[in-house]
Amino acid sequence: MSLRTALRRALTHPTDPTDPESIDLELIEELTPWVDRACRVWYRLGVEGLDSVPDGAALLVGNHNAGTTMLEALGAFARFYRQRPSDLCHALAHDAIVDIPALGSLLTRIGALRAGHESADAAFSSGRKVVVFPGGNREAFRPWRERHRVDFGGRTGFVRLALRHQVPIVPVVFHGGHDTLVILRRGERLARWTGLRERLRTDAWPVMLALPWGLAIGPWFHLPAPVRCTTRFLPPMPPPAGPEAADDPEVCAAWRDDVEAAMQEALTELAQSRRARRSRAAVKDGRR
Repeated sequence: MSLRTALRRALTHPTDPTDPESIDLELIEELTPWVDRACRVWYRLGVEGLDSVPDGAALLVGNHNAGTTMLEALGAFARFYRQRPSDLCHALAHDAIVDIPALGSLLTRIGALRAGHESADAAFSSGRKVVVFPGGNREAFRPWRERHRVDFGGRTGFVRLALRHQVPIVPVVFHGGHDTLVILRRGERLARWTGLRERLRTDAWPVMLALPWGLAIGPWFHLPAPVRCTTRFLPPMPPPAGPEAADDPEVCAAWRDDVEAAMQEALTELAQSRRARRSRAAVKDGRR
């Protein structure tokens, strides 16, 4: 099947965003080389630590970058599939994303599922990996000065999910994508005052500078600038207790803090490495 045929079918045939079997392996096989190549060129995307990801079911926990347009995540998982084509992953996505006509169908066919425990349960039962971004819109639209900060907003739902299914958590750290736009304000008060927080389940209604809009208000898609991005898969973190601990707030909070701390350490290291590389480049240019 050609890529054009696979895309046309994905865009025109509705799918069930709660069913892991909606994934289209032929489409993924056709699409991943193109996505990988595009992200290597546009983002100079580096992917580290793939060999540390265990086989079988696992919960992959990422920090949410770049607002609504987190394309470096697609590039990272395209690289993942090129190395491990039979290790299927499903990303839990917001209702507003999977319900977009055509685009929602396409995303479901490449592995997106409507966020919810039922969808995750079905994926784990099939021995597959589930990808979550616990920080949601709160983290995706964090202000520019906080772009190197991991912020889950105190949420523990992902930890309860991993405990209940007794699967390891694999932290996945994304760096660089938040440089593709400038968030001036997260807009939490605006989301709350307008009722958008309840209606759209969003913690943010940001004010941002982004292409092609210039100044924009709201969680809109944007054209990402061609910045350098890196994704690092960290070693798996096994459950610290049995499934009954999913109902223990202290155990859940402690494991969440451990995951967040490991990711923050890696994100800080990646940011410092980027700054050091830029400094060396500036010194080198000054000597010419």
